Amino acid sequence: DPRNDSWTKLKTNHGEQKSGYGWGQMAHILAWIYTVVGDEVAIPTRVYCDMGDAPVTGADVSIAAVVSCSDGTTFALSGTALLPGSQYTDPPVGKLISVHIFGDQGSLMYSGDDRIPASGRLEWRKTSHEDDDNQVRQEFPCSNGDWATVVGEEIMSDGFFFEDGETEGLGPGSMRQFIKACHLSVQGHEAGGSPLPSKLNDVNVGLRTVQIIEALYRSASSGTSVKVD
Repeated sequence: DPRNDSWTKLKTNHGEQKSGYGWGQMAHILAWIYTVVGDEVAIPTRVYCDMGDAPVTGADVSIAAVVSCSDGTTFALSGTALLPGSQYTDPPVGKLISVHIFGDQGSLMYSGDDRIPASGRLEWRKTSHEDDDNQVRQEFPCSNGDWATVVGEEIMSDGFFFEDGETEGLGPGSMRQFIKACHLSVQGHEAGGSPLPSKLNDVNVGLRTVQIIEALYRSASSGTSVKVD
């Protein structure tokens, strides 16, 4: 709907920008990535992006981008709103998510259909070393004891759980987790305790996410790579 310009246009320090899939969906993926890898690595410095726009509203519906970081990390990002159906149609259709993170200790993979928990899980494929008697690659569901030992805690149960579209009862899981994080932060502050180990309310996760998305739009508009503010 072209009248819904609060979703298709955005005022920024660089002037008015279009809005759409980038602000609406890429934020979820980027926030997840920085929650997992931490906000002190992969600090974005430069972005190149191309976008496909809806002909009526001008909102972006497809994105392909490369993000360069100060420590040599490189992101290859892509996404589209053109998958037919949605979580609110009848029958509901889930979002297809695929995240692969590669490093010198192996690779972390999280992929699936967020309407079908059995469609995926979080896996770590470990790089084998010369003194390692195991195979070159090992796969661990995140509920496995070995995985819990690596990260110091069990992150989630086996299965793919990314975005909860529930609108009845207490609402979607994302909203409930946000409220829980705010509540725990208030409790910790009142008790004079140390910051929570959880990254649910980490301001730097939000900062990195917004920095990259804002640069995506500037790059797509200029047709060139841009520095991240």
